[in-house]
Amino acid sequence: MTYDVFISYPQLDKAAVHPLRDALEAAGLSVWIDVARIEDGASITRNIVLGMGESRMVLAWYSPAYAASRACQWELTAAFLTGQREGDETRRLMVVNSEPSPAHIQPEALRDSMYLQANLPIPDLVERVRQRLARAPETPMGGVRPLSPPEWVGPKRLGSNRFVGRLPELWSVHSRLTASGIGVISGVQPGRDLVRVHGMGGIGKSLLAEEYALRFGSAYPGGIVWLTASKGDTETADATSRRDRQFQAVASALGLEMAGHDPAAVVRLVGRHLAGREPYLWVVDDLPADADLAELQLWQAPGANGRSLFTTRNRSLDFVGGGVSLDVLGRADALRLLTARRPPANAGETATAEAIVGELGGHALAVDVAAAAVRSVGYGAFLNRLRKPGPDALHLAAKWVNDLPTGHEASIATTLLQSLDRLSPAGLTLLHLTSLMAPDPIPKDFLAAILANPEEPDDDGLDALAQGIRAAEAEALAECGDDNVTVHVLVSRTLRFHKPAPDDWRKAAVKVLLRYLPLAGDIGQHHQLLPLIPHARSLTTNLPDADSADAIGWLARFDYQRGAYNGAEAGYRWELNARTVIQGEEHPDTLTSMNNLALTLGALGNAAGAKAMHERVLAVRIRVQGEEHPDTLTSMNNLAATLGALGNAAGAKAMHERILAARIQVLGEEHPDTLTSMNNLAATLKALGDTAGAKVMHERVLAVQSRVLGEEHPDTLTSMNNLASTLEALDDAAGAKAMHERELAVCHRVLGEEHPDTLISMNNLAWTAFELGGYDEARKLWTQAKPVALRLFGVDHKLTRVITAGLDRLADNQETS
Repeated sequence: MTYDVFISYPQLDKAAVHPLRDALEAAGLSVWIDVARIEDGASITRNIVLGMGESRMVLAWYSPAYAASRACQWELTAAFLTGQREGDETRRLMVVNSEPSPAHIQPEALRDSMYLQANLPIPDLVERVRQRLARAPETPMGGVRPLSPPEWVGPKRLGSNRFVGRLPELWSVHSRLTASGIGVISGVQPGRDLVRVHGMGGIGKSLLAEEYALRFGSAYPGGIVWLTASKGDTETADATSRRDRQFQAVASALGLEMAGHDPAAVVRLVGRHLAGREPYLWVVDDLPADADLAELQLWQAPGANGRSLFTTRNRSLDFVGGGVSLDVLGRADALRLLTARRPPANAGETATAEAIVGELGGHALAVDVAAAAVRSVGYGAFLNRLRKPGPDALHLAAKWVNDLPTGHEASIATTLLQSLDRLSPAGLTLLHLTSLMAPDPIPKDFLAAILANPEEPDDDGLDALAQGIRAAEAEALAECGDDNVTVHVLVSRTLRFHKPAPDDWRKAAVKVLLRYLPLAGDIGQHHQLLPLIPHARSLTTNLPDADSADAIGWLARFDYQRGAYNGAEAGYRWELNARTVIQGEEHPDTLTSMNNLALTLGALGNAAGAKAMHERVLAVRIRVQGEEHPDTLTSMNNLAATLGALGNAAGAKAMHERILAARIQVLGEEHPDTLTSMNNLAATLKALGDTAGAKVMHERVLAVQSRVLGEEHPDTLTSMNNLASTLEALDDAAGAKAMHERELAVCHRVLGEEHPDTLISMNNLAWTAFELGGYDEARKLWTQAKPVALRLFGVDHKLTRVITAGLDRLADNQETS
């Protein structure tokens, strides 16, 4: 059913609105109205999608209470954005102003002669509504654009039902983000719009960004991407590394294949993927206060259809984009926040509440925490304590002199400290844990696992977590979503100053972390790890114990798998130093750390550094484990590969021959490790120009693998490819083609059309056919492979480029023939 009018109104005005509804229905108009007026996010969204989606126009009863109602503002925004999509922001809106002046109405575009005065006789209001409806589109608003929230890339932010005021700032953000013209309205490609919301710590910048994303989300059908640019108190990673990690998380959340991509390529991959979408909102929360222009540009949306919204304490970048300065809450809004959960009982308490707001300088976080406190201690007692700051409060205020409203530092510090002192043991334990972690949302299951009593097998920690959350929420010190818990950075900093977490909690958290981190070894499972990674990095800073070394090693593996080799190098060096101190240079774990570091140095192109590290590992393994130990042979193999990378093919050959002889003697000729050594020696022989010798070795490997493993085993397919490549080097193109055809047939049958190995096999066969003059066959193979490679890897991946180069060669041949 399509409704003529959706009435948006605050519950306080129902006595004035319901008679108007009755009159509209008596005049034959269909009206959608929510009688319950529940203000939680789910109910608001449901009303917008179901009610507004089926209505032609919104009638907004804009009183002072309307301006203060979160539900009403969301409804008005949705109608405004629908009209904006159609080219006229007010096309779907009719405002009834209950006040003599329109000064309370936001946005200012609605403050013109089109609004109606509520004191008009009801029959006149009904007639004016009928006239507007006669000019309104017949299509319901849900038919113009989706009114449901867009996709969130990564964990969705929840906002807060305690969000107050900030209407001018919200509309200013929107108008500045869309200043260059909205592509979905005009069809013009949007510019790379950028807005900075700047202000002091705890003032509500992040919450404003969350509320904007939730309330104005339908303006960004391409989705909402949220990144965290902050660096922790002990963070050592540079801006590029932090940015790269965030982009990798975005790529994973988008389901993009990152294998074979370095961090810069991942940034391009994300940009290309999002470029295929409609306009999207790109939120960068907490850009560091000392960031310069270059760092800001690192974090900017990676495409022209992305709108960048930054929150920051930085005031030195005013020349970049649009700036929205967020100040303390106005007195009325601060008073509303303070008294929402415990309204003053009389005029005396109202005056006391106003005095509290004055003492706190309208600081949003402090007022919110104070609102929780007055429920238990009352307004008078809270004000008395506020005016008598203790030594800790004065010390903390001195530390925050540049971060808080001037003259109110001690009162704000007192508010936070007293709230922490009122916490129950369960609440304090929870905040101790969160103070050890990053400012990002923390998964509940992780916190529960830490809180579980290890001596009670049936204790899953959920009861302790629930008690902690109830206590922290009661003091407004934490926000709890369905799956995670978030604590403001100022609360964590206060607790670290006032009551630092016992080190046992950090150790317990790292032990639990080690249950999850082995997923780092499989990039296909990284999406499960992403919510924990920022907390893992915070928990493992400068802790020289074995568990932390294990965790750092896994984090380095996580970075290595994702191509973030600089981060992997730093992690492996830290792990190696810790293990050398804790376990000694000859411990197997220390040697593994050395080996991982050497492989990372090789991946970074530092072959000389890799060689020195591999030699160091090998010398210890020979001395401690003996020359024929499997780990020693693996180290020899790694060193041989590094010698080859340095151009020392002769040295690599000698090392591979030594390894092969030992493996044949110890493991036998058919062992997989022995076959790997044969392959490595064959590759080295080929590099030395002994292609015939390489062919003999590859044929020997393939015969054994076909017999032992079967023709469909991945290792057998690799050997087929190696032999085909060697045949090509011997100018036996026909033999190479036959081998590639044999390999591709198995890939199609076993792996499927879209497996990366199938694409590689198709490309290899295409090039061989091309060299033999089989241009039609090559074109068919490359044409089939390219769209799959683009979808799986993107345009910058090596395989995609090679396939594209083949098609280009075909085109060149066709032009010259």
